[in-house]
Amino acid sequence: MTGPTVTGPALTFPFVRRVSHRVLGDMLRMTLGEGLHYDLTLEEGRTLSRAFTAVAHDYRRTDVLYLSPVGMDGDFSAAVHAEGVDVDTGGTPHRLDWDDVRELAERLATE
Repeated sequence: MTGPTVTGPALTFPFVRRVSHRVLGDMLRMTLGEGLHYDLTLEEGRTLSRAFTAVAHDYRRTDVLYLSPVGMDGDFSAAVHAEGVDVDTGGTPHRLDWDDVRELAERLATE
């Protein structure tokens, strides 16, 4: 995965912004950290938003979140636990606490 083109000292993660895909049209780029982002169709973003909302409400109902976005080669997989979710990065997992999960759920639903 390549990182976002937005840089600067005021950049805070995670964030969601609209991007354009030459074939798929408007998409959502969910950026979790420097060089860690996922390009989602609008419907995939809303699906992940609902999943984030559900696990933030009651994390004990599932162990893993998984999505295979059509606009990118990779997938989104995250282990769910009492402190939040750990996103699989192929290396050290990227931790999202519950505040991050709720913020992403809101942004993915409204962007």
